[in-house]
Amino acid sequence: MRLARSVLHDGGASVRLARRAIGVHGAIQRTWELASLIAIVRRLRPRTVLEIGTFRGGTLACWAHAAAPDARLLCIDRLEPAFGIVQAEAHAAHLRRLVLPGQQLTFLPLDSLLESTAAAVKRELARATVDFLWIDGDHRDAAVRRDFALYSPLMSDGGTIAFHDIHPDPSMPDNQSHQFWGEIKRSRTVREFIDQDHRGGAGMGIGVLQMAPRPDVPMR
Repeated sequence: MRLARSVLHDGGASVRLARRAIGVHGAIQRTWELASLIAIVRRLRPRTVLEIGTFRGGTLACWAHAAAPDARLLCIDRLEPAFGIVQAEAHAAHLRRLVLPGQQLTFLPLDSLLESTAAAVKRELARATVDFLWIDGDHRDAAVRRDFALYSPLMSDGGTIAFHDIHPDPSMPDNQSHQFWGEIKRSRTVREFIDQDHRGGAGMGIGVLQMAPRPDVPMR
C-alpha cells in the first residue's frame, strides 16, 4: 500500500529509481524508504549534493536523477578492498557514469570524520553551500554526531539533511544512528520513513531534517 501511494503521488518515478538503486547498483536500502526520500529530493531539486557513504553508488545515482541538470555532487567514502573498491580513480570513473551529462561529480576517498576531509569539501565547494546532505557513513554514535557537526554548517539556508539507519537493530549493535536521531527529533520538525515499524521490525529507516532558515539570511 505504501508503494502504491508513492506511485500515485509521482507516477512511479521515485519507486523506479529506488528499485534500480537496489537491484542494479546494490544499494542497501528498503524500497519504500528510499523512494520516499527520493520524492523529497526531487521536489527540492538540489544544485549541490553531499553524500557521506557512497559504496557502489546506488543512492548517488538517485540523487543525480533528482537534482538539477547542472548539479554539483560530492561524495565521501573510504575505499573498500573487501568489496573490490581498491583504486580511487577507477571508482571515481565508475561513479561519474552514474550522474547525468551536465552534472559535476567529485569523489573524495577519505575519512569523513577528519577535519582535513571537511576542509577538502569546503575547498571543493568554494563559495557554494549544500542543498542536500545524505549521512550514511560510519554508523557508530560518535561518528554520526561528528558527521553532522562537520558538515551541517555547510548547508544552504533551509537545506535538507537525511540520515540512514535511524531504526535500531539489536542484531547490529554498531548501527547506532538512532541514538543521535532520537535527540534531533525531540527538538526539531522531522519526517521519518521506517518500513518495518511494526512490532518486531528492526533496522534501516530514513530520517529527514530540514534545516531551519537563519533569520540573518534571506530565502533564495
